Amino acid sequence: MSAKETLEQMVQQAIAGHTPRRLSLSLEQAAALALLAAEAAQEYGVAIVFSLVDAAGQQRYFFSMDNALLVSHKLAQEKAWTAVALRMATHELARQVQPGTALYGLQHEEGICCLGGGLPCWSQGRLLGGIGISGGSVEQDIAIARDALARFSLAHFSLTPCR
Repeated sequence: MSAKETLEQMVQQAIAGHTPRRLSLSLEQAAALALLAAEAAQEYGVAIVFSLVDAAGQQRYFFSMDNALLVSHKLAQEKAWTAVALRMATHELARQVQPGTALYGLQHEEGICCLGGGLPCWSQGRLLGGIGISGGSVEQDIAIARDALARFSLAHFSLTPCR
C-alpha cells in the first residue's frame, strides 16, 4: 500500500469515527424529554408546566398538565430562558441575587426567574438549551427537572445541567 493510500485510509477512518456534536435537541428528543418530565411529575403527584428553550432562548417545546397552576405557564418559560441566558440552574441564581452578593439586583430584570426548576441542558460541553419546570414546590420542581435529565441521559445521550 502506498503512502497516499495509507493517508487516504486514515482520513476515511477518522471521518467514519467522528461523531458530530449536537447543536440543539431535535423535536423528537424534546418530546422525549417532555414525556420523561411528565412521568416524573406524576410520580411526585404534581401537575406541572414544562418549557424547553434552545440555546438562543427561543421556546422549542411546551406543555401544561391538567390542573397546572396558571402562574406556572409564565414561570416555566422564564425558568428555561433564565437557565440558558445565564448558563446556570435557577436555584443557583437564587443564592447569587441575595443582598451583598455579586448578582444582587439581577432578580429585578424582566424575564429573569430566580425560583428553582430551571436547568441548562449541556451535552459534550455544548449548551443545547434549557428546561423549566413549574407547578410544585421549588424543591419538587428542581427534583422533577433533574429527574427528567437523568432519565433522558439513560435512554438517549448524556444531558446534564452543568458543563
